[in-house]
Amino acid sequence: MTQSNPFRTHLSRFLIVSSVVLFGASLQAPAWSSTPETAREMRKQRAQRNLEENKKNLQRKARDAKLPEMDALIIEEYTRMIEYIGDAQREGRAPGTQGIKDAANYIENELKQIGLQPAFSETETTEDGVEIVTKNASFRQAVPIGYSLSAKVQSMSVNGDDLIADHEFAPLAYSGSTDAEGEVVFTGYAVVSGPDGYLGFDSNENLEGKIAMCLKYEPMDEQGNSLWREDGWSHHSRLTYKISALERRGAEAVLIVSVDDANDINAGILDSIGSTSPPAGVRRGNRGGPKFDIPVLSITSEVAQEILDRGGLQLDELIARANIEGVVEEIDGSAIEVSVEIERTPTFTDNVGAVLEGKGELADEYIVIGAHYDHVGYGHFGSRGGHTGIIHPGADDNASGTSGVILAAKRLSERYTQLAPDQDARSVLFLLFTAEESGLNGSRFYVNNPIAGIDQHTIMLNMDMIGRLESDPLEIGGFESSKELDALATYHLDNSGMVYDRNTSVGNGRSDHANFENKDIPNMFFFTGLHDDYHTPDDTLDKIDIEGAARIAMTVSDIAFGAAMTSEPFLHARDIGTGTDDDQGNSQPKVRIGIIPADHTKGGLLIQRVFDETSASEAGLMQYDRVTHWNGERIKSVESWSPVLLKHQPGDVVKLTVDRGGDVIEVELTLKGIE
Repeated sequence: MTQSNPFRTHLSRFLIVSSVVLFGASLQAPAWSSTPETAREMRKQRAQRNLEENKKNLQRKARDAKLPEMDALIIEEYTRMIEYIGDAQREGRAPGTQGIKDAANYIENELKQIGLQPAFSETETTEDGVEIVTKNASFRQAVPIGYSLSAKVQSMSVNGDDLIADHEFAPLAYSGSTDAEGEVVFTGYAVVSGPDGYLGFDSNENLEGKIAMCLKYEPMDEQGNSLWREDGWSHHSRLTYKISALERRGAEAVLIVSVDDANDINAGILDSIGSTSPPAGVRRGNRGGPKFDIPVLSITSEVAQEILDRGGLQLDELIARANIEGVVEEIDGSAIEVSVEIERTPTFTDNVGAVLEGKGELADEYIVIGAHYDHVGYGHFGSRGGHTGIIHPGADDNASGTSGVILAAKRLSERYTQLAPDQDARSVLFLLFTAEESGLNGSRFYVNNPIAGIDQHTIMLNMDMIGRLESDPLEIGGFESSKELDALATYHLDNSGMVYDRNTSVGNGRSDHANFENKDIPNMFFFTGLHDDYHTPDDTLDKIDIEGAARIAMTVSDIAFGAAMTSEPFLHARDIGTGTDDDQGNSQPKVRIGIIPADHTKGGLLIQRVFDETSASEAGLMQYDRVTHWNGERIKSVESWSPVLLKHQPGDVVKLTVDRGGDVIEVELTLKGIE
């Protein structure tokens, strides 16, 4: 009798079951109405109830699961690594900090200790201009992330009296490089429209030839707290909104005044190029971030009062008025001259990568195991709750996944030493990405600059936030990307004893595997769920489920080893269709906008995030913009927008109608292809 292959038996059973699951999944959709009015809505609500019940069943199973005991040495190794990477001394690992450089050095050293090859080439140019490329020469891949900024020229005078740079005034990072002069007009908080009918400007307000002075923050009470939000400041306080409104009304320059009495740790601080204090919310070196054509400077309240003295006005009285209603007050006799030139120097951060060399006929193909090792640093960007200036350790996000990749590298390296001399095996590429938190930039740069042809990358396994398993099911995305990967992963996951959910609570596009998905590389995303500590200073090491994270990493290594030993190809779901896009309903968009959209309560698309170097960022779209019309067609929701997007090709130019803080503007957007 021939012994049956357990994997192939499991594969056959799985493919039968999966066809039923995939058919059923086509009915699954969120409920949009509590009172069903059509058969379609009833099906949606029924599917949603099924999803919720399935989630509860998985949670019950996870609580009751009896998992095999973990090797104490494996737990010890994982603990050692995450305690270094996730320590507060790493400064939250934001690109540009010493903390992320220390983390990169640590990761590289760990990969060297395992005995892995450097993943990346180095290029040297001789005196004759000849480029010499040395393969496998470096563990680092330099990723451009923007610019470091400095003021090459910064001057300001009030009625001929020069002010002291960086003490009485300072240009901001998104200032234009130019000169301006004129009389000052005080514009309150420069909020176009706010709650309860608050209007900052008349409908025909014209500021041409004027230097606009405006206040930071938004209307506040006597204790310095926002009148428009119970906790912190609302989106109306964003400086980019204020400056944009003033520039559109013709202002020659903008002077930002900090309100000393505001209940904020940054109140009274003179903002400068290096300042990212809220509510400005601009990241240093953000290439896709807002830039304006006019000078934008921060001034102290003392300088503001000196200017107001020319018109016989008092700053505290104007602030009190602005807390009630919009104020536009010309200041006669205030002659201001400013000159700004911002110098932008390209800056880089590093992907870190290493290769476990394969064998035989499969050695030129790569299994990718990845995670991002960066986080949000001191919370100057990406922080939930506005915890600016406080270290965000990012123990779960994503010291947990980074440590998991290194642990998987150790495990696989040991297993490769036991292969027979004539055994075929794919190479394994271990990638630790930078700049994920600023828009998946590190992984996007890699897939556009890979170490081998992108079609030589067989699968990608991504660990992002695997540190909070506890007694919950492991969330996994990407099963649908490849039937072969689905079957292989299911076999190893079932053997692991872990309870897992074949869906993730955050969808499949919010981590580095998304860039591999865009290149039609089968991929999986391992995730233990969002929590209240996500992107806050409370994502700390003491809350990590060490054993659970190590178990996930070991299971990922098992899936990778199985894929490395399998000679059959792993086909992406999009590669197995035989028809044209039109035959298949043109279900995949050919363009990428570069936003995370959500439904707005008033209808339209609420932009939750704008990614760098995309159509959206280049068109000047901003977080919290509401897109109401697309080429004149009304957009009611994300669902109604998706079919519209499918009609477009790269290079198409579309016109958007955008509600920005109550101010309706037209934006022209040039669509880019999916790279």
